[in-house]
Amino acid sequence: MKKRIFKVDGVATAFYFNAKFKFLSKLVDKRSTVLLTDEHVYKFHQPKFAGWNVIVLKAGEQFKIQATADAIIEKLLEMGADRGTMLIGVGGGVITDLTGYVASVYMRGLSFGFVPTTLLAMVDASVGGKNGVNHGTFKNMVGTIRQPAFLLIDYSFLRTLPLAEWQNGFAEIIKHAVCFDRALFQQLEKKTLDNYQRNTAAIDLLVQRNIVLKMKVVGLDEKENGKRKLLNFGHTIG
Repeated sequence: MKKRIFKVDGVATAFYFNAKFKFLSKLVDKRSTVLLTDEHVYKFHQPKFAGWNVIVLKAGEQFKIQATADAIIEKLLEMGADRGTMLIGVGGGVITDLTGYVASVYMRGLSFGFVPTTLLAMVDASVGGKNGVNHGTFKNMVGTIRQPAFLLIDYSFLRTLPLAEWQNGFAEIIKHAVCFDRALFQQLEKKTLDNYQRNTAAIDLLVQRNIVLKMKVVGLDEKENGKRKLLNFGHTIG
């Protein structure tokens, strides 16, 4: 495991690369922590959640809406969550967006962290502090910019990742290379997806490199007034 700290506007986020999920219990108190995940992640990795307070949500972009956030808030109230509660999103971009958003507004702000389970979430969706929900046909129309306390990256989650999700993640990796890292782009041209799927060390280095690229931009322009707009390359037209 490798730990690296990034600061954005004075706020520090700890990144734990190639960590094990069980290390989470050393970072937070289980008794005052609630994990948010979706039914797909829970189905494939249920043993990991034993002993934790867990809210399991329906999976899919169609559920990244205010109604889901409201349902989470209701459940947190039932569980007696207070300002000392830590929320941790264990999932892909939908889960990390919802977790960060709810944590930002529940009781005017809870601490939160992420355990991204898709490649796209590891290199993009959970990185940089953007959290939110969709509204009608408008994507990410309601939300906050607030940095998580930590990200714990456990590559064992990628073993159950469908091919399409690997491809989604690499689309973002290629975009980062096109925008900010010519050498990385040239490296990717010489590799195949299989080179990374079967090699944890290779995917770890690639994820770290992409996070460094993105966090350098976020550190200069957290609120997206200038250079951070480059990270929307491909997103806006999409």
